[in-house]
Amino acid sequence: MARMFTLKRSGMAIRSAAVYFNERKPSARQALSDLCALLRGKGVRVSVRRRTASDERPPLCDAAVVIGGDGTMLRAARALAGTGVPMLGINTGGLGFLSAVDMPSFKRSLGRILAGEFHVEERSMLSAEVRRGPRRVFGPHPVLNDCVLRACDQARAVTLLAYEGGRYIGTYFGDGLIVATPTGSTAYALAVGGPVVHPGLEALILAPICPHTLTQRPLILPAGEPVTIEFIRKNPQDRPQALVSVDGQVEHALRANDRVVITAFSKPVRLLFDPERSYYELLRTKLKWGERGGA
Repeated sequence: MARMFTLKRSGMAIRSAAVYFNERKPSARQALSDLCALLRGKGVRVSVRRRTASDERPPLCDAAVVIGGDGTMLRAARALAGTGVPMLGINTGGLGFLSAVDMPSFKRSLGRILAGEFHVEERSMLSAEVRRGPRRVFGPHPVLNDCVLRACDQARAVTLLAYEGGRYIGTYFGDGLIVATPTGSTAYALAVGGPVVHPGLEALILAPICPHTLTQRPLILPAGEPVTIEFIRKNPQDRPQALVSVDGQVEHALRANDRVVITAFSKPVRLLFDPERSYYELLRTKLKWGERGGA
């Protein structure tokens, strides 16, 4: 079970912050200026990270503030994977499922945030890599939401063999397969009929994309064993047309008999949330549960 605690209780204080933002969004650029002024006015040292490339050295800071939508949060989470640095998301995008606040509420809550009163939620991550024979040709990449194997051509189906800890699960024939974390259960996996899984659980979800078998449903697995997905080619005359995607942002083309190996990442990511807002309130408001005409 993932832990939840406050910075104040753990003896942590925010004296320095790294700020990630989406350079392509005017709203994020404007929020960046306001945010830096607010933090520096409170005596917080600020470093602006204009890129979240995987090869960039993680910053030395007490917390990270991420301005943008869920995509910016996913990039920052992978950049900070393994550091233990807590992340606070300020949503200037669309859904903002991973963000704790919007800009107006951030200004109102800044004192509580710096005092360490926000909750730290630990969310499990995965690690994904591609093996071609004995060689590793892609990764390992940390995964916060999901790892997706899918057909490159929308008019073609792919055949995927799934294993858990070496035990054969089954064959998936269709548009692809999503391997999601509990955090990612409300993303792409939800759109293909997957379950909502509480992010405090240590689990992963296998959710087929348009399977050609009516009874092949999403499957929840414990997170302890590695999951291997093998891309096979039934017709030797076909050219392989599949790829693997990490959090929808990092992709790699697959060849026949390539294996995507997915394991639990060594450390969870830490997200900051308002303790007055529960996960269930997040589901109700973001997914519009109970509203007529809602999602």
